[in-house]
This record gives sequence, C-alpha cells and structure tokens, in this order.
Amino acid sequence: MNDLTKDAAPLGNAPRPNFMFNQQHYSHFRPQAPQVFNITGSTGVHIGPVIHQVQPRPAPPYNPADLPLRRDVYALLQCERVVSEEEKLIVSEHLGEVWTTLGRLMGFSSGQLENLKADYSRSQDRSHEMLNMWHDREAEGATMKALTTHLLDAKAYAVVKRLRA
Repeated sequence: MNDLTKDAAPLGNAPRPNFMFNQQHYSHFRPQAPQVFNITGSTGVHIGPVIHQVQPRPAPPYNPADLPLRRDVYALLQCERVVSEEEKLIVSEHLGEVWTTLGRLMGFSSGQLENLKADYSRSQDRSHEMLNMWHDREAEGATMKALTTHLLDAKAYAVVKRLRA
C-alpha cells in the first residue's frame, strides 16, 4: 500500500440506493465520495466491469527453416521456361491449404475455387487441377517466373524452396 497515493480528485458522489429507507433504521449508512487511487508502475490492473484481454500475436504462417535461399529465388525469378508437369506435381504436393490463396492470386474466381473444392476431395488434387487450368489459360505466360511470383505472394515459401530454375 506504500505505492498508492490519494492525491487524485474524487470522480463524484457514491450512487444512492434506489429504494426508500427509514433514516432511523439505517443511520449508519452515509453516502460517501468514492476514494480515487493513482496506481503507478504496475501492469495488468483491472478495475471495473469491463475486461480487455490482450490477444497474443499469431505466429507467422511459415517456418523460418522453410525460407528459400535468396540466390535460388533470384534464379527462379529470372527463369522464363514454361512450367513442366513435374514442377506442377511438386507444387501441388507441398502447397497444402494455401491453394485457395494461390488460386486467388492467379486470378481464379471464388466460384471456380468452390467448384474445384466440390470436384476434388484432396487439396493436392485441387491444387494440381488449378495449376493445369492456370497453365492452359496462360499458355506461354505460365513460366517459372510467374509461378514463383505467385507462390511468394501467397507466402508458400516451403514450395518455392523445392523448385529449381
């Protein structure tokens, strides 16, 4: 109690009870001004009916060990070669649930993504079919450079790490 001080001004009178009472029977009850304390140098103090909980910061969606090397990313971003079937298999095997984010970044509509989800039960099959659709749509523009850019935007670093230029 040594760190508490009573030098602040009271905020008002104590609320009066909302019932009628006989002052003779309740002579010990005297409304008093509330006491106000300044609490310094403390954290986590709760006063009043509202509780504000601080949410912990979420972990990043990727593991730092999955980050590809800068030189490998640079080589992939310079590669103008069309994506091969083997590379589409590698991407679809390691993409997981990020396939919807990648699909949005590749320009697929929500309806197209929902159709893929309805047609294929496994996310690996969904992502492989989506990559085939992207490859067919883009034709000569379906390069390693374009795929790597989309994967980096989707934060699918573990997938980029497995690709080679």
